[in-house]
Amino acid sequence: MHELKMAVTLEQEVVIILESGDTMRGLPKWGADPKKVQLRTVEGALWFLLEEIAHVTRIIPIDKIEKPRPKQQTKHHRTYRIK
Repeated sequence: MHELKMAVTLEQEVVIILESGDTMRGLPKWGADPKKVQLRTVEGALWFLLEEIAHVTRIIPIDKIEKPRPKQQTKHHRTYRIK
């Protein structure tokens, strides 16, 4: 359930696969019961027992990923030697 905890903390959507084979997508939130998680979907909020969840996949938006910074061009200083 590490991925589920990470998703709740980072407010990321998840896809969960239940033991029944059903797949659900939504934003997870913890409730008062530590054995359950709420999944907010487009159809509404649903509660699932943690023991019903077979697999969790976090959905990480591309705009949230830190992109590599472009390399800065170094200025070449020309030095001349005068004889």
